[in-house]
Amino acid sequence: MRGIVLSFSNQHAKVKCEDGLTRLCTIKGKRIRTLDGWYNALAAGDQVSLQPISDTEGVIESLLPRKNVFGRYNEKGSADQALAANIDMVVCVTSTGTPPFRPRFIDRVSVLAEQCGVPLIIVCNKIDLGLSDLVEERLSVFERLGFRTFKTSVTLRQGIDVLREALVGKTSVFVGQSGAGKSSLINCLIPGAAQRTGEVSEKYDRGRHTTTLSTMLFSEFGDLCIIDTPGLRRLAVRNIGLNDLGAYFPDMVPFLGRCEFGASCTHTHESGCAVRQAVHEGQIWHDRYESYLRIRAELEEAKHRKRAEGGKPHKEARYHIEDEEW
Repeated sequence: MRGIVLSFSNQHAKVKCEDGLTRLCTIKGKRIRTLDGWYNALAAGDQVSLQPISDTEGVIESLLPRKNVFGRYNEKGSADQALAANIDMVVCVTSTGTPPFRPRFIDRVSVLAEQCGVPLIIVCNKIDLGLSDLVEERLSVFERLGFRTFKTSVTLRQGIDVLREALVGKTSVFVGQSGAGKSSLINCLIPGAAQRTGEVSEKYDRGRHTTTLSTMLFSEFGDLCIIDTPGLRRLAVRNIGLNDLGAYFPDMVPFLGRCEFGASCTHTHESGCAVRQAVHEGQIWHDRYESYLRIRAELEEAKHRKRAEGGKPHKEARYHIEDEEW
């Protein structure tokens, strides 16, 4: 029997089976648990083959081939963590001010979406709190890059129907900062989803985690399929080659290969760099270029650390990506 993973935690998966029943399943053997070196064996959206034990329990025998996987680097586990599998779209949910709008967080999500090979949608939520000129300007930059942007308010129920139309018939993964209103937005899109929500901490101006694991949710008539993920305060990017990073920035792609030093150009300091010249001329937004520099620096640091430690993963991350300002 086949099924689709709705959620996975502590080696147990909630699986929607092809017979219409939902079963809590364990994993047979150890093969899946070490799949491709991922931090977690399965993710919401994975398709599996299972052996039912009863109407409520089963055993997963194998993981079926993935179309793609969207994930992040888990600093605690020192490995890539799959957040969702077999998706058609990434939806990055941010807010206008509570928590603060973080364009570089969106830049990181866009890199991971490019790596996954799926389109990115940017949702600026809580517009009832006001929309500054700086936020408007940055959203227009994303629009010029080809990313669809939506402005929403759960309180005013503004922009919800338009967003819903963009999601119909697709499997979407929602990613966002803690407190950006991601779960509230999903509750609006899928009435009855009952995703837990929490208030933003006034002391730290950031959200409390209310979603603890990725969960696949379906609308009543099956026209919407959304994977809700835990709210993120940091988003590490690791599994990208240093010389490949530029290819995940669509605004840099037209200038790659035109540098004086060709493919060996790092686009950080070299003379005759077409990318740096494009930044200087305003063809590449300076803040996007800053995101490239920061991610590249982290990739270089991680590479040097791995060499110093003999290629062995370290048990605990020695640095953190703090919430980034403008």
